Amino acid sequence: MKRGSLTDILSRRDPHGYYVIPVKAEGRELVEKILTQHGEPAKLVETKDIVLVRVKARNLAEKIVRAAERRNLIAVDEEEEV
Repeated sequence: MKRGSLTDILSRRDPHGYYVIPVKAEGRELVEKILTQHGEPAKLVETKDIVLVRVKARNLAEKIVRAAERRNLIAVDEEEEV
């Protein structure tokens, strides 16, 4: 993942005010564990290979991104990795 991914993800919100974090499907357990610890509301949108995590709280979004980055679980377009 490129170095600016944390800033990249946290600099944008969807039209409803949620931070959207693309996590690889195998990172679902990690995300659920973090969400359980914080008791914050979140929405998970699952696709075949990716789980989109939608959270309102910036500090929670930052925690999820950092944990997922450490484990190489942030999903990125293959074109961006080049």
